[in-house]
Amino acid sequence: MNMYLASFARRTRSLWGYLSLALVAAFLLAACGGGGTTTTSTPTATSPTPTPTTVPSPTPTPTVAMVKIIEQNGRYSFQPATLNIKVGTQVIWTNTSDAPHTVTSDTAAVFGSPANITQNQTFKFTFTTAGTFPYHCNVHPYMKATITVTS
Repeated sequence: MNMYLASFARRTRSLWGYLSLALVAAFLLAACGGGGTTTTSTPTATSPTPTPTTVPSPTPTPTVAMVKIIEQNGRYSFQPATLNIKVGTQVIWTNTSDAPHTVTSDTAAVFGSPANITQNQTFKFTFTTAGTFPYHCNVHPYMKATITVTS
């Protein structure tokens, strides 16, 4: 008799487990709700309201000018030595020689590389004011060039 009660209890627990699982599954399906009532309406003729659109203004692409630091016939130089640009132009100096160089404004604190520019390194500066800006290399003082910035 004891064995019969144990078997009955085990079946009852299994039944309650399956029943609970089925009940949870039913709640999940109901919560996800696939079925609902749908209503249909009779369409009425309305004219579409025009949506105002704004045409984005093109973002100006920044202008970039390149200056190379070169070695030619045993002498270093900035190429081009004279450069004419507009306000807002970024100038990128690239050292293509094997020696270190600087880009230093002749007018103190206007612009200048923070350290020596070694081979294949660059220095960038954006000119925001009009004017004539002579510059040189501190390592090789004979290297001179000029940038003229117009508005």
